[in-house]
Amino acid sequence: MTSAAAAQSSFPDHTITLVAPFPPGGAADVISRMLSDPLGEALGQTVIVENRAGGGGRIGTDAVVRAEPDGYTLLMGSQATHSINPELYDNLGYDPAVDTAPVAIAGAVGYVIYVNKDVPVDSIADLVESAKSDPGGIAYGSAGYGGGSHLCIELLQSMIEGEFTHIPFQGTAPATTALLGGEVDMLCDVITTGRPHIEAGAVKALAVTTPERHPQLPDLPTVAEAGVPGYEAVSYYGLFAPANVPEDVLTTLRETAREVIAQPEVAARLGELGMVPVDVDAQGFADYVAKDRAVWGAVIDGAGITVN
Repeated sequence: MTSAAAAQSSFPDHTITLVAPFPPGGAADVISRMLSDPLGEALGQTVIVENRAGGGGRIGTDAVVRAEPDGYTLLMGSQATHSINPELYDNLGYDPAVDTAPVAIAGAVGYVIYVNKDVPVDSIADLVESAKSDPGGIAYGSAGYGGGSHLCIELLQSMIEGEFTHIPFQGTAPATTALLGGEVDMLCDVITTGRPHIEAGAVKALAVTTPERHPQLPDLPTVAEAGVPGYEAVSYYGLFAPANVPEDVLTTLRETAREVIAQPEVAARLGELGMVPVDVDAQGFADYVAKDRAVWGAVIDGAGITVN
């Protein structure tokens, strides 16, 4: 056996780094930290989470793309990194569909639209009326220009022929702080990080963006049933490796990660974070991402959003 083959067959024999390409406190960070321990236990090595935030997920993704393709550097990828950014940026410098390899999808998660408690809007119908009667009067924050929390409102605008004012921040946490402080009126946040604020009564929730009511927020209507038929916005999170990781190493990662995500305790914890299981293998994950990328590419083109 060659030394290279021996190294591959002993994988993993040291610490694995899981890059969360967004700031601490956001969904990618929360899910990464939730999965790191059970994944490490199953692999027999420590999995550490490293936040490499910036550029709407581009900095962390680029770091993984350029990492040694040995299986010891992984990415918590998402709709932002794999569906939106390659459609949004002309000079991204990499194509995640080519330069990363899908490992396992952690699950899908919808968004929830909520407003500051002092905003005189109590429903999606009120929100639509405000966007039409007072275009731009309601300011919404986002985790960054071109991210999911931005595009879910762009999609809404396109379907109601109304207008809101967009104020981007560098991550979910500062956008939420701005909302709670009254600097912005509205936020479209993934259920993972939005639900605690709703349950604490800190914000006024209007609707979820999933096609059906969400089990974690059963009293909230969907945007579609609340007055915007056909509206749907669902994100996802999952593990990716750099392209060209040896096949046996990639197989180990894929089989182990999928088994860990399916463990009852892990699945329950993901459910508590608002995640819904997506039972697909690595190729199914790749197909899921490609379909989602086409959807958000159309939104970006329709809204004329460009970033150089």
